Amino acid sequence: MQSFLIKMTISFITLFLLASSPAGATEYFVGLNGNDLQQGSRELPFISISKASESALPGDTVTILGGVYMLTQQFRPVRSGSAGHWILYRAYPGHTVIFDGSLIKKVFYKNDSINFSRVTEGVFQIEKVSYLRFENIEVHNSDAAGFIIRGPACKKIELVGCKSNGSHNSGIGLWYCDSVLVTHCEITGANNNGDRYYEPGQKKGSEAPHEALSICGARFFEVSYNEVYDCFKEGIDCKEVSRHGIIHHNNVHDLPRQAYYADAWFGLLEDVEFHSNTASNCMWGFAISVEGKGSDLRNVRFHHNLVYNMKGAGVLFGLWGDNLLRSDIHIYNNTFYRCGSPNVFSGGVGSIDILSKNFRDVFIYRNICDKGWDYEMGFSFHPKEVKKELEDRNFVAVENLFEGSKNRPSRKGQFNAMVYEYLPPNNQYGAPLYRNELKFDFVPEQLPKIKPSGVKFKYEPSPWFGAFKPL
Repeated sequence: MQSFLIKMTISFITLFLLASSPAGATEYFVGLNGNDLQQGSRELPFISISKASESALPGDTVTILGGVYMLTQQFRPVRSGSAGHWILYRAYPGHTVIFDGSLIKKVFYKNDSINFSRVTEGVFQIEKVSYLRFENIEVHNSDAAGFIIRGPACKKIELVGCKSNGSHNSGIGLWYCDSVLVTHCEITGANNNGDRYYEPGQKKGSEAPHEALSICGARFFEVSYNEVYDCFKEGIDCKEVSRHGIIHHNNVHDLPRQAYYADAWFGLLEDVEFHSNTASNCMWGFAISVEGKGSDLRNVRFHHNLVYNMKGAGVLFGLWGDNLLRSDIHIYNNTFYRCGSPNVFSGGVGSIDILSKNFRDVFIYRNICDKGWDYEMGFSFHPKEVKKELEDRNFVAVENLFEGSKNRPSRKGQFNAMVYEYLPPNNQYGAPLYRNELKFDFVPEQLPKIKPSGVKFKYEPSPWFGAFKPL
């Protein structure tokens, strides 16, 4: 049912765009039986998307007929659309269109020809253009990234219903661009560090670069309704100096690291919202860090997300990198279910793991923390110090529902740190009754009554409590 609704939504948007195209707009076609000396019509298509890109003017559409297109060089769109006249690149409705990048081994980069896998560029390299939309296009087998949208001279770009399958770098990367939408896309097989990505004699890196969906210094972005799974590192990472963005209704699952990550580098990361996302079967659900030297993270909100079946913590305040200050963080109306497991390398794990001590102005309220392994909430402060340390940092955790105290022995883990269980006052103990726990439908049917704390927050939660059924 969900996939049907997604297809209907995309079809409606496409019809709207086509209906709103200016009079005289041209539709160019690309097909495997085409020829670039032809006119690019449905009957006489081009064979290359590059030729279509050279022909398309603002308001035009490039429609690619089904098939597997083997590229020998990156695709770089050459012309921008305009505010009222976007250029649309799309798969022919009902057709599967795949651009295979396995033949791209070298690129011309900074006046030199180098191995494609050594650069943060994509098979689809979208830069120095604006007002472009890409719909239902797949990129497979990239020695670098699948799709890269690179600024600063790049804005108003949309990826809708696109897929990246198999890449050494990110499946999709947003690098210092403005006003970008990534929605209803799928990423699999990203961050593969296999031998095929290295030349004979080249030193192999300890891991592949970046993450499945990397948001690096982007502004005014929206990342929504995407699915990321079966990749080799992190899922959706909002990092560096990104700001003014929203990440919502995504489904990230079956990864060896965190599903979602907020991590400052090179300066200030601020004003980012994660809501209505699902994370399952990963190491961590959400991680919050300030890794980069001289960096800062503030005004980040996590709400109405569902995190379940984590090996590690549901939320982690990480110690990675320089471990600098993160502040003005609101975590509310989330559901954390079965987060944590025994013998994890990071030590004690549970629903909410405040491993770092470098934070202030943190507000955690009206969450469901259920069946965490070592604890529902834990801190690296010693139990005799934790209350005062939290007060000094203006850490407020109230009106949460904790299943109960675990009383497990603390376990030393990553960074030689110990995490101790501590459940602050003004929270409630009890077990929620879900609509269908066995089918991972975590809409609460019945909850213990939560006593209001009287605390007023900057971001008021919606009136209902808890999260939602997974995507």
